[in-house]
Amino acid sequence: MDNVFKFMGGFFKGLTQLLISFAALAVLAEVVFGAAMFPGMEVVSNITALISQLGNGGFVGLVALLILWSILDRK
Repeated sequence: MDNVFKFMGGFFKGLTQLLISFAALAVLAEVVFGAAMFPGMEVVSNITALISQLGNGGFVGLVALLILWSILDRK
């Protein structure tokens, strides 16, 4: 049973890293080319809106930001 949890943990960690890499590539492409990489998907404006919502959330936004940071910073 322990092997299943290790496998799933490794799978989701790899999937998270892959999605973060795609997001970084999409931001870079949007900045360089000035248009969304995929039609209807504006990554920079979505990230800006997310940061704005977290900033307007007060303490709850700070807690959500800390949770996101701990997920992304896990090594």
